[in-house]
Amino acid sequence: MNPAQLDALLLEHNQPPGSDEQQLQQWMAEDPPSSVTVQGQQVYLFDLHLHMPDVPIEDSIVISQQLPGVYIPFHMHQYIELTYVYRGQCTVSLLNQQMVMQQGDLILIDKQTPHRINATSTDDIIIDVKLKRDYLCASLSSRLASTNMTTPFLIHSLIDRRRTNGYLYFKAKPDRSLQPTLVQIMCEYFDRDFCSAELIDSYCSILFTELVRHSSTGTGQEQPETRDRMVLDMLRYVREHYRDCNLIELAAQFDYHPNYVSAFLKKETGHSFMDLLQMERLNRAALFLTNSEMAIPAIAEEVGYSSPSFFHKKFKERFGSTPSHYRQHMRR
Repeated sequence: MNPAQLDALLLEHNQPPGSDEQQLQQWMAEDPPSSVTVQGQQVYLFDLHLHMPDVPIEDSIVISQQLPGVYIPFHMHQYIELTYVYRGQCTVSLLNQQMVMQQGDLILIDKQTPHRINATSTDDIIIDVKLKRDYLCASLSSRLASTNMTTPFLIHSLIDRRRTNGYLYFKAKPDRSLQPTLVQIMCEYFDRDFCSAELIDSYCSILFTELVRHSSTGTGQEQPETRDRMVLDMLRYVREHYRDCNLIELAAQFDYHPNYVSAFLKKETGHSFMDLLQMERLNRAALFLTNSEMAIPAIAEEVGYSSPSFFHKKFKERFGSTPSHYRQHMRR
Protein backbone atom coordinates (compact mmCIF):
# COMPACT_ATOMS: atom_id res chain seq x y z
CA MET A 1 0.00 0.00 0.00
CA ASN A 2 1.26 3.47 -0.89
CA PRO A 3 0.25 6.82 0.68
CA ALA A 4 -2.34 7.54 -2.02
CA GLN A 5 -4.00 4.16 -1.46
CA LEU A 6 -3.98 4.74 2.29
CA ASP A 7 -5.65 8.11 1.82
CA ALA A 8 -8.36 6.51 -0.33
CA LEU A 9 -8.88 3.74 2.25
CA LEU A 10 -9.29 6.20 5.12
CA LEU A 11 -11.72 8.33 3.10
CA GLU A 12 -13.76 5.27 2.15
CA HIS A 13 -14.03 4.13 5.77
CA ASN A 14 -14.81 7.60 7.13
CA GLN A 15 -18.56 7.08 7.12
CA PRO A 16 -21.15 7.12 9.91
CA PRO A 17 -21.11 3.85 11.88
CA GLY A 18 -22.85 0.75 10.67
CA SER A 19 -23.75 -2.53 12.31
CA ASP A 20 -20.39 -2.98 14.05
CA GLU A 21 -20.82 0.28 15.92
CA GLN A 22 -24.43 -0.55 16.70
CA GLN A 23 -23.23 -3.84 18.20
CA LEU A 24 -20.77 -1.89 20.32
CA GLN A 25 -23.50 0.41 21.61
CA GLN A 26 -25.69 -2.61 22.33
CA TRP A 27 -22.83 -4.30 24.18
CA MET A 28 -22.30 -1.12 26.21
CA ALA A 29 -26.00 -1.03 27.13
CA GLU A 30 -26.52 -4.73 27.87
CA ASP A 31 -23.19 -5.63 29.47
CA PRO A 32 -21.39 -2.41 30.36
CA PRO A 33 -17.71 -2.69 31.27
CA SER A 34 -16.49 -1.95 34.76
CA SER A 35 -16.29 1.67 35.75
CA VAL A 36 -14.94 3.86 38.53
CA THR A 37 -15.73 7.38 39.65
CA VAL A 38 -12.91 9.89 39.21
CA GLN A 39 -13.47 13.47 40.36
CA GLY A 40 -17.22 12.88 40.22
CA GLN A 41 -17.08 11.53 36.63
CA GLN A 42 -17.98 7.96 35.66
CA VAL A 43 -14.98 6.48 33.84
CA TYR A 44 -15.17 3.12 32.05
CA LEU A 45 -12.28 0.66 32.14
CA PHE A 46 -11.52 -0.38 28.56
CA ASP A 47 -8.86 -3.07 28.32
CA LEU A 48 -10.23 -4.41 25.05
CA HIS A 49 -10.03 -3.06 21.54
CA LEU A 50 -12.99 -0.69 21.45
CA HIS A 51 -14.36 -1.79 18.08
CA MET A 52 -13.93 -5.51 18.81
CA PRO A 53 -15.36 -6.04 22.32
CA ASP A 54 -14.62 -9.76 22.41
CA VAL A 55 -10.97 -9.55 21.34
CA PRO A 56 -8.18 -8.41 23.70
CA ILE A 57 -5.33 -6.38 22.28
CA GLU A 58 -2.69 -9.02 21.54
CA ASP A 59 -0.56 -7.07 19.06
CA SER A 60 1.95 -4.56 20.39
CA ILE A 61 0.20 -1.91 18.30
CA VAL A 62 -3.46 -1.58 17.24
CA ILE A 63 -4.58 1.14 14.80
CA SER A 64 -8.18 2.15 14.25
CA GLN A 65 -10.10 5.04 12.75
CA GLN A 66 -12.68 6.96 14.78
CA LEU A 67 -15.89 7.02 12.78
CA PRO A 68 -17.89 10.24 12.39
CA GLY A 69 -20.62 10.90 14.92
CA VAL A 70 -19.53 8.16 17.33
CA TYR A 71 -19.89 8.98 21.02
CA ILE A 72 -17.36 7.30 23.29
CA PRO A 73 -17.71 7.99 27.03
CA PHE A 74 -14.88 8.82 29.39
CA HIS A 75 -12.62 5.80 29.69
CA MET A 76 -9.10 4.72 30.57
CA HIS A 77 -6.99 1.64 30.00
CA GLN A 78 -3.72 -0.13 30.71
CA TYR A 79 -1.98 0.89 27.51
CA ILE A 80 -0.70 4.15 26.02
CA GLU A 81 -2.95 5.73 23.39
CA LEU A 82 -1.82 7.99 20.57
CA THR A 83 -4.43 10.09 18.74
CA TYR A 84 -3.46 11.78 15.48
CA VAL A 85 -5.51 14.23 13.40
CA TYR A 86 -4.91 13.01 9.86
CA ARG A 87 -7.41 15.50 8.45
CA GLY A 88 -9.75 18.14 9.88
CA GLN A 89 -9.92 18.55 13.64
CA CYS A 90 -11.19 16.95 16.84
CA THR A 91 -11.70 17.80 20.51
CA VAL A 92 -10.02 15.68 23.15
CA SER A 93 -11.59 15.91 26.61
CA LEU A 94 -9.72 15.15 29.81
CA LEU A 95 -11.31 15.49 33.22
CA ASN A 96 -10.17 19.07 33.74
CA GLN A 97 -9.64 20.44 30.25
CA GLN A 98 -10.40 20.24 26.56
CA MET A 99 -8.01 20.55 23.63
CA VAL A 100 -9.13 21.34 20.10
CA MET A 101 -6.64 19.53 17.89
CA GLN A 102 -6.01 20.59 14.31
CA GLN A 103 -4.70 18.66 11.32
CA GLY A 104 -1.23 17.32 12.03
CA ASP A 105 -1.56 17.54 15.84
CA LEU A 106 -0.82 14.50 17.97
CA ILE A 107 -1.58 13.67 21.59
CA LEU A 108 -0.04 10.85 23.61
CA ILE A 109 -2.30 9.79 26.51
CA ASP A 110 -0.73 7.87 29.36
CA LYS A 111 -2.05 4.72 30.99
CA GLN A 112 -4.86 5.14 33.51
CA THR A 113 -5.70 8.66 32.25
CA PRO A 114 -9.48 9.33 31.87
CA HIS A 115 -10.24 10.82 28.46
CA ARG A 116 -12.60 10.81 25.51
CA ILE A 117 -12.65 12.13 21.95
CA ASN A 118 -15.78 14.09 21.14
CA ALA A 119 -17.85 13.09 18.12
CA THR A 120 -16.38 14.18 14.78
CA SER A 121 -17.82 14.94 11.32
CA THR A 122 -17.23 13.31 7.94
CA ASP A 123 -14.68 16.06 7.22
CA ASP A 124 -12.45 14.77 10.02
CA ILE A 125 -10.19 11.73 9.88
CA ILE A 126 -8.93 10.78 13.34
CA ILE A 127 -6.44 7.95 13.82
CA ASP A 128 -6.21 6.06 17.10
CA VAL A 129 -3.07 4.06 17.90
CA LYS A 130 -2.97 1.82 20.97
CA LEU A 131 0.55 0.97 22.14
CA LYS A 132 1.32 -1.84 24.56
CA ARG A 133 5.01 -0.93 24.42
CA ASP A 134 6.29 2.40 25.73
CA TYR A 135 8.60 3.60 22.96
CA LEU A 136 9.39 6.74 24.95
CA CYS A 137 11.55 5.00 27.51
CA ALA A 138 15.06 4.55 28.85
CA SER A 139 16.10 2.24 25.98
CA LEU A 140 15.48 5.04 23.48
CA SER A 141 17.58 7.32 25.67
CA SER A 142 20.48 4.88 25.73
CA ARG A 143 20.35 4.33 21.96
CA LEU A 144 20.54 8.05 21.20
CA ALA A 145 22.78 9.23 24.04
CA SER A 146 26.00 8.46 22.17
CA THR A 147 25.31 11.13 19.57
CA ASN A 148 23.62 13.88 21.57
CA MET A 149 23.89 14.41 25.31
CA THR A 150 20.69 16.51 25.39
CA THR A 151 18.61 13.50 24.31
CA PRO A 152 18.52 11.65 27.66
CA PHE A 153 17.44 14.85 29.40
CA LEU A 154 14.71 15.49 26.83
CA ILE A 155 13.37 11.94 27.07
CA HIS A 156 13.28 11.93 30.86
CA SER A 157 11.70 15.38 30.84
CA LEU A 158 8.96 14.18 28.47
CA ILE A 159 8.35 11.04 30.54
CA ASP A 160 8.05 13.09 33.73
CA ARG A 161 5.68 15.55 32.06
CA ARG A 162 3.52 12.75 30.65
CA ARG A 163 3.25 11.10 34.06
CA THR A 164 2.46 14.40 35.77
CA ASN A 165 -0.17 15.62 33.27
CA GLY A 166 -1.34 12.26 31.96
CA TYR A 167 -0.62 13.27 28.37
CA LEU A 168 1.80 14.93 25.94
CA TYR A 169 0.43 17.24 23.27
CA PHE A 170 2.45 17.91 20.11
CA LYS A 171 1.16 20.64 17.83
CA ALA A 172 1.88 20.40 14.12
CA LYS A 173 4.95 22.19 12.81
CA PRO A 174 5.21 23.01 9.09
CA ASP A 175 8.94 22.24 9.02
CA ARG A 176 8.70 19.04 11.08
CA SER A 177 5.67 17.09 9.93
CA LEU A 178 5.04 13.78 11.65
CA GLN A 179 2.68 12.60 8.91
CA PRO A 180 5.21 10.81 6.63
CA THR A 181 6.28 8.47 9.44
CA LEU A 182 2.71 7.85 10.61
CA VAL A 183 1.65 7.17 7.02
CA GLN A 184 4.38 4.53 6.68
CA ILE A 185 3.21 2.87 9.90
CA MET A 186 -0.41 2.78 8.68
CA CYS A 187 0.54 1.53 5.21
CA GLU A 188 2.32 -1.45 6.76
CA TYR A 189 -0.44 -2.03 9.31
CA PHE A 190 -3.39 -2.02 6.91
CA ASP A 191 -1.58 -3.99 4.19
CA ARG A 192 0.47 -6.63 6.01
CA ASP A 193 3.40 -8.13 4.14
CA PHE A 194 6.68 -9.87 4.86
CA CYS A 195 8.43 -8.22 7.85
CA SER A 196 5.59 -5.72 8.36
CA ALA A 197 5.74 -6.16 12.14
CA GLU A 198 9.46 -5.39 12.18
CA LEU A 199 8.99 -2.37 9.93
CA ILE A 200 6.15 -1.04 12.09
CA ASP A 201 8.32 -1.35 15.18
CA SER A 202 11.17 0.49 13.45
CA TYR A 203 8.88 3.27 12.22
CA CYS A 204 7.48 3.64 15.74
CA SER A 205 11.00 4.13 17.07
CA ILE A 206 11.57 6.77 14.38
CA LEU A 207 8.28 8.47 15.27
CA PHE A 208 9.18 8.76 18.94
CA THR A 209 12.66 9.99 18.06
CA GLU A 210 10.97 12.69 15.97
CA LEU A 211 8.76 13.57 18.95
CA VAL A 212 11.87 14.02 21.11
CA ARG A 213 13.34 16.35 18.50
CA HIS A 214 9.97 18.07 18.14
CA SER A 215 9.97 18.82 21.88
CA SER A 216 13.40 20.48 21.81
CA THR A 217 11.93 23.65 20.29
CA GLY A 218 8.62 23.65 22.18
CA THR A 219 5.32 22.00 21.36
CA GLY A 220 2.71 24.70 21.11
CA GLN A 221 0.35 24.45 24.07
CA GLU A 222 2.67 21.99 25.77
CA GLN A 223 5.64 24.35 26.11
CA PRO A 224 8.63 23.13 28.10
CA GLU A 225 8.92 24.64 31.54
CA THR A 226 11.35 27.53 32.05
CA ARG A 227 13.61 25.25 34.06
CA ASP A 228 13.77 22.69 31.24
CA ARG A 229 14.42 25.42 28.69
CA MET A 230 17.37 26.73 30.70
CA VAL A 231 18.87 23.24 30.99
CA LEU A 232 18.54 22.76 27.22
CA ASP A 233 20.16 26.13 26.54
CA MET A 234 23.07 25.27 28.82
CA LEU A 235 23.51 21.85 27.21
CA ARG A 236 23.48 23.46 23.77
CA TYR A 237 26.17 25.90 24.89
CA VAL A 238 28.33 22.97 26.02
CA ARG A 239 27.75 21.22 22.68
CA GLU A 240 28.78 24.30 20.72
CA HIS A 241 31.85 25.12 22.84
CA TYR A 242 32.96 21.65 23.92
CA ARG A 243 36.60 22.14 22.90
CA ASP A 244 37.32 24.95 25.35
CA CYS A 245 34.18 25.32 27.49
CA ASN A 246 34.57 25.80 31.24
CA LEU A 247 32.16 26.31 34.11
CA ILE A 248 33.06 29.96 34.69
CA GLU A 249 32.36 30.92 31.06
CA LEU A 250 29.11 28.92 31.03
CA ALA A 251 27.91 30.65 34.21
CA ALA A 252 28.83 34.07 32.84
CA GLN A 253 26.91 33.34 29.64
CA PHE A 254 23.70 32.88 31.68
CA ASP A 255 24.47 35.50 34.38
CA TYR A 256 24.70 33.04 37.25
CA HIS A 257 27.34 32.15 39.80
CA PRO A 258 29.40 29.07 38.82
CA ASN A 259 28.40 27.28 42.03
CA TYR A 260 24.72 27.76 41.21
CA VAL A 261 25.16 26.46 37.64
CA SER A 262 27.10 23.45 38.90
CA ALA A 263 24.39 22.53 41.44
CA PHE A 264 21.59 23.27 38.96
CA LEU A 265 22.99 20.97 36.26
CA LYS A 266 23.65 18.21 38.78
CA LYS A 267 20.09 18.39 40.09
CA GLU A 268 18.37 18.56 36.69
CA THR A 269 20.49 16.10 34.68
CA GLY A 270 22.04 13.87 37.33
CA HIS A 271 25.52 14.74 36.01
CA SER A 272 28.09 17.34 36.99
CA PHE A 273 29.25 19.97 34.52
CA MET A 274 32.53 18.11 34.01
CA ASP A 275 30.69 14.84 33.36
CA LEU A 276 28.52 16.54 30.72
CA LEU A 277 31.58 18.12 29.09
CA GLN A 278 33.41 14.78 29.06
CA MET A 279 30.38 13.03 27.50
CA GLU A 280 30.17 15.62 24.73
CA ARG A 281 33.89 15.43 23.96
CA LEU A 282 33.93 11.64 23.97
CA ASN A 283 30.79 11.41 21.81
CA ARG A 284 32.47 13.68 19.26
CA ALA A 285 35.61 11.56 19.42
CA ALA A 286 33.53 8.44 18.72
CA LEU A 287 32.10 10.11 15.61
CA PHE A 288 35.60 11.00 14.38
CA LEU A 289 36.79 7.44 15.00
CA THR A 290 33.88 5.99 13.03
CA ASN A 291 33.78 8.43 10.13
CA SER A 292 37.32 9.69 9.57
CA GLU A 293 40.89 8.55 9.08
CA MET A 294 42.30 10.99 11.64
CA ALA A 295 45.00 9.63 13.91
CA ILE A 296 43.84 9.00 17.47
CA PRO A 297 46.17 11.62 19.05
CA ALA A 298 44.85 14.18 16.57
CA ILE A 299 41.27 13.27 17.48
CA ALA A 300 42.07 13.67 21.19
CA GLU A 301 43.43 17.16 20.54
CA GLU A 302 40.53 18.04 18.23
CA VAL A 303 37.92 17.32 20.91
CA GLY A 304 39.76 19.19 23.66
CA TYR A 305 42.19 16.75 25.32
CA SER A 306 45.81 17.85 25.69
CA SER A 307 46.84 14.47 27.13
CA PRO A 308 46.37 11.41 24.86
CA SER A 309 46.71 9.04 27.83
CA PHE A 310 43.95 10.82 29.73
CA PHE A 311 41.78 10.69 26.60
CA HIS A 312 42.35 6.91 26.31
CA LYS A 313 41.41 6.43 29.96
CA LYS A 314 38.17 8.44 29.73
CA PHE A 315 37.20 6.90 26.39
CA LYS A 316 37.54 3.38 27.76
CA GLU A 317 35.48 4.32 30.83
CA ARG A 318 32.63 5.55 28.63
CA PHE A 319 32.63 3.04 25.76
CA GLY A 320 34.22 -0.03 27.35
CA SER A 321 37.03 -0.28 24.80
CA THR A 322 40.09 1.61 23.67
CA PRO A 323 39.72 4.14 20.83
CA SER A 324 41.53 1.83 18.39
CA HIS A 325 39.33 -1.19 19.24
CA TYR A 326 36.23 0.99 19.04
CA ARG A 327 37.23 2.13 15.53
CA GLN A 328 37.85 -1.46 14.40
CA HIS A 329 34.56 -2.67 15.85
CA MET A 330 32.48 0.10 14.29
CA ARG A 331 34.05 -0.43 10.88
CA ARG A 332 33.39 -4.16 10.99
